[in-house]
Amino acid sequence: MALLTSTNSQRRALGIFALTAVAVLIWLSLPVSSGLFLGTLLAFSLSGVYERLLARRMRPVLAAALLALGSALTTVGGLLAVTYFVIVRGVVAAGNLARGFAPEGGLRTVLTRLDEASKRLPFGPIDVTGHVRALASEAALKLTTAFGVVADATLEALLTLFFAILSTYFVLRHWGALLRRAERMLPLHPLHTRVVLDEFQKVGKEVFIGTMLTGVAQGVLAGVGYALGGVPEVVLLALLTAACSLVPAVGTFLVWIPVGVGLIASGRPGAGIFELLWGTLIVVMLSDYVIRPKLVGDHGHVPTLLTFIALFGGVKIFGLIGLIVGPVIAAVALASLRTYDRELCEAEAGAVTRTPEPPPDR
Repeated sequence: MALLTSTNSQRRALGIFALTAVAVLIWLSLPVSSGLFLGTLLAFSLSGVYERLLARRMRPVLAAALLALGSALTTVGGLLAVTYFVIVRGVVAAGNLARGFAPEGGLRTVLTRLDEASKRLPFGPIDVTGHVRALASEAALKLTTAFGVVADATLEALLTLFFAILSTYFVLRHWGALLRRAERMLPLHPLHTRVVLDEFQKVGKEVFIGTMLTGVAQGVLAGVGYALGGVPEVVLLALLTAACSLVPAVGTFLVWIPVGVGLIASGRPGAGIFELLWGTLIVVMLSDYVIRPKLVGDHGHVPTLLTFIALFGGVKIFGLIGLIVGPVIAAVALASLRTYDRELCEAEAGAVTRTPEPPPDR
């Protein structure tokens, strides 16, 4: 077969065609991008285990398949266990709440006291009981109409999990080949391409694990606060706090603020103030400003300031998954800038060493 030789214009046209093909593939993958991205980060997190399995002479296909399926089963099993516990304990907590609104219940007594206290206010009495009943009715109505939303969210979660499994297997199995092709095809020096992609792998792993561990840490710390404050259903509230830690903007506020306010309203102001202080100083300040930066951005890759910019900016742009996408994008961008700066410094140093000597005097 004769060797094909392309002209410069043909190579440029082929490059444009290749870029267009990449853009089309990215556009097609956007609906399932969350699963692809999470699967890639999960593969990065499992890469050490994958290498150890290969060192024990396990076939690469089998090792990648076992890790992908094992992580999927672990994820599904954990979610089912947490969901079951939340539902079971949630039913018990709802029953206790309903009994509290009974004529002799503690919540009913608290509402009556608030109604009496509101009569002494300068702007007139407030029907606290009526407002609470209206809120309860509205919440019940929203719950009855939320089944469609829950069904759609469940389907989307299953689709995300499916593509996460596939991308985990693919990245584990073919990451080395992808690196070599990227070094060959990208219009960069192969060393620079490897530096950026290695940074993507390293930081992606750290951010993925760090975000998960931060949520667990917030749930555990909040659970300790609930136990110290004598709050019922400690485990249920701790699980809800860990889950809400992934909610953009409000996060764990959704759990410990209502708990603290409820304790104050029920005649336990000391416990309520303690929960509010514990939530502010320990659950939020310690977790978000100490634990999360240590896990996500304190390994010499991304400065702390840029980590916070990436976290909040990522959530604002990408939503919930921006907690992971934002820091990864920031790390890759910073690695690119550092590589470019290093190249400029080396070029300047080379120019100095290659400065021509003045011609000899004649």
